[in-house]
Amino acid sequence: MLHYYDYGEDQLAYFDEGNSDANKGKAPILLIHGFGEDHCIWKQQIKFLSNHYRVIAPNLPGVHCKPLNIHHSHAPSMLNYVEVLHELMHSLHIEKYYVLGHSMGGYIGLALADYYVNHVIGLGLVHSTTFEDSSAKKESRLKIAEFLLEHGTQKFLETATRNLFGNAFKQVHPEQIQDVIDSASDISPEAMVQFVMAMRNRKAHTHMLTQQRIPIWMIVGEEDIAVPIEDSLQQTKLLPENNVMILKQVGHMGMLEATEKVNNALLSFIQAAEKK
Repeated sequence: MLHYYDYGEDQLAYFDEGNSDANKGKAPILLIHGFGEDHCIWKQQIKFLSNHYRVIAPNLPGVHCKPLNIHHSHAPSMLNYVEVLHELMHSLHIEKYYVLGHSMGGYIGLALADYYVNHVIGLGLVHSTTFEDSSAKKESRLKIAEFLLEHGTQKFLETATRNLFGNAFKQVHPEQIQDVIDSASDISPEAMVQFVMAMRNRKAHTHMLTQQRIPIWMIVGEEDIAVPIEDSLQQTKLLPENNVMILKQVGHMGMLEATEKVNNALLSFIQAAEKK
């Protein structure tokens, strides 16, 4: 069911599914979408996981609503989004929960788990990374910000989104890719630039892979150009083998490209954590 949360500047929409008697007593799941997306990117995961858990899937501030009001003297940060999500979960009286984040959503999830240590009890990185941006990537972020301000969000998504998918999926499902573009095309360039700069400014969270407090899980795409497989494999070596899924012939969007595998992996990750 769709609900709305007032974060100070505007109201953001969020799905709240699976809030049934059968799922009471279990820690809920917070799903955090990535850059150039909205909460609908998780549609299949919401449908599947809500049969087992309560699932909260919000839009981030700036997505179909006003961007955060960040003072010009402050650089955009992942913590800006962490605070909104923390307050959302607090408003729902949810104290302990699992986090699953796609791409930029994983960066936010890492910061959330590292900062609010008494609330996040497990973190799934779906096509995401604990590394900070390289120098070349930081330069690329600036060019993306310039492009967004000059040409707008829709033009950017039309240029960039198809490249996020694996080759096989691109050929067979162009309509699904267009749906992703259409669902996010009305995000303002200002909000998109805030996201870009927050990603550029973030620090590495690789220490989270070796901490013993909560389980970390990773889903990796072999054909992912946004998070190269070489980078991912460096990180997965730091995790237990059962906490990793590597998807063959899949790019950056496994939620759509390999829905059943991703759904089952996420469920098994969390169910295994519950038993410990």
